[in-house]
Amino acid sequence: MKIMNRRNFIGKLSASGILLTNTRLSGQGPGFVGASPKILLYSGWNTKNIGDQGHTPGTLRFLEQHFPEATVTVWLSSTNEETNRLLLHRFPKITIVRGKMNELGQTDEPELRKAFEQCDLVIHNSGMAFNQFWKAPSILEACNRNHKPICLYGQSFDGFSEEEEALMVGHLSKAMAIFCRDTESFSYLRRIGVRSPILEFGPDGCFGIDLVNEAKAHAYLERHQLQHKQFMVAIIRTNTSGAPKPKNLPTWDIGDTSQNPWEPTPEDQAQTEEWARKLRQIIVHWVKNTGLKVLLAPEVEKEIIQAKRLLYDRLPADVQTYVIHKSEWWNMDEACSVFQAAHTLVSSEPHSLIMALGRRTPIIHLFSRRHGLKAWMFRDIGLPEWLHDIDYDPVRNPIDTLMNIYSNYDRALKKVDRAMAFVEQRSAEMVHDIKNYLS
Repeated sequence: MKIMNRRNFIGKLSASGILLTNTRLSGQGPGFVGASPKILLYSGWNTKNIGDQGHTPGTLRFLEQHFPEATVTVWLSSTNEETNRLLLHRFPKITIVRGKMNELGQTDEPELRKAFEQCDLVIHNSGMAFNQFWKAPSILEACNRNHKPICLYGQSFDGFSEEEEALMVGHLSKAMAIFCRDTESFSYLRRIGVRSPILEFGPDGCFGIDLVNEAKAHAYLERHQLQHKQFMVAIIRTNTSGAPKPKNLPTWDIGDTSQNPWEPTPEDQAQTEEWARKLRQIIVHWVKNTGLKVLLAPEVEKEIIQAKRLLYDRLPADVQTYVIHKSEWWNMDEACSVFQAAHTLVSSEPHSLIMALGRRTPIIHLFSRRHGLKAWMFRDIGLPEWLHDIDYDPVRNPIDTLMNIYSNYDRALKKVDRAMAFVEQRSAEMVHDIKNYLS
């Protein structure tokens, strides 16, 4: 009944204009009689970001569960041997390809060319690739030029520049389906005139991740005496870049000045300091009022040094003894297992929180609006009370939320279960739409 209540809520949003009800595309795809539909999943944005890693196995799990007859080739934008090993171990039937493709659909990689030519549908996996901060991926235009159906799966759309808006409306309207991972993105696309056959809310693919590495996680937790459900995980985000500014930026690249600035301004640095100050206050309150430990963990490799500098090194000595700084990088499987053992995650990065919810661990998201619309996906799956605007909310608010979770943990777990039940149901519906198109 609780799941249906959540579904009724989304239905009411649709009726009020926040969500759009579309005509399903059943039977409008290429059509198969005994053949295996071929999907090319474009994914894998960054190996030094466990959230970017997690999109791939998450969406693959949903496809495997709800569309097992499909043959899936995974086109990884960024990968390494360890990432490939993790994916192939969990999904032995997939094929992995690499390479770049231009707007015409041209590539110098034979395996990618073959996968693109033979696939019946391209799925552009979750993220925020389509916005004003950087050039839109060429795959959307390549699909349209080559009459190749494309589905944008669990995307945020943070606004296009005035010069690009009309062009993007045209390209997006030709997509077979667009699933927006937050309803703010949905409202924006409809407002600017996007009219793809399916335009709806649809959760981030990372919610489907089920990779674990219990042995490695157990060894780490035991080494640092972190007991099951007896520690909090804290994850920082800063206005920094993971690499120095390139000498020759492409003319279209503005340097991601909002997300991860190459050269932080004094204002950027001051904002980072304020974010860290609030997170330190939360950590101090947790330790002093629960007597439990804190793990400073990374979602992005570049933040490891920042967590040490801005959090650990500046904590009071009596609190610091309860805090462990994870100085080694990890992969998504180990992270998921550690998050499962944690009591609660408090993070300024969203995808560790997604992974934690999938392992039945409560979360608090300290989000900043400068990082886009993706934070609202937690509201849209039914957890608005665990969202806090780190720029404007007084720190007392997330502290109160954290202590409420601590004092009413069984109730918090039920909230997690309710939200994830909705995610699972909605994700099944999304894959069903894809399956209907290809049937």
